[in-house]
Amino acid sequence: MDKVADKEELLQLLTPSGEQTGVFEYRSVVHQKGLYHQEIGVIPVNNKGEVLLQRRSKNKKSYPNCWGLCAGHVVEKQSTTEAAVMEVNEELGLSINENDLKILVNKTKNERNDNKCFATCFYVLTDKLLDFFKKQDEEVEELKWFSIDEFEDLIISENNCIFKNNKYYRLIIKNLKQIVDTF
Repeated sequence: MDKVADKEELLQLLTPSGEQTGVFEYRSVVHQKGLYHQEIGVIPVNNKGEVLLQRRSKNKKSYPNCWGLCAGHVVEKQSTTEAAVMEVNEELGLSINENDLKILVNKTKNERNDNKCFATCFYVLTDKLLDFFKKQDEEVEELKWFSIDEFEDLIISENNCIFKNNKYYRLIIKNLKQIVDTF
């Protein structure tokens, strides 16, 4: 097991309605048993209205080489904003604080074949060029700015990406379009 890309973490279990149970279990068990837990995603948005996506490492157990968000699990004793700040710093080398995060989609059920979670997605505005970001090699193969339409096409096609054409990702696109329209 790659110690960074698929590290073992304690996750708080949630009920199917998203309530905290106070019970913690290791990440591998949570995924193996299809237990509900909490995840976050963070989408950097630039002044052109583009979103920064990452192609996952070829060494990831799930969805290797697929496009995805900067994302992660909310681990034991961690808030969603703490998790988001940590993931952006680790995976992208972008130093932000909790005040930089804006809610895009709040605690929405997001189910895939191997994962049952409640996900909160944030966005963060940045003027950084692509070569600024320092991708975490164990997690990320490539970074790329996408237009909102290109991002939406990935979601609709579900081709070579972790995104599913479901309520969670449709809300992300809807809310991103509203934000970008204000630029």
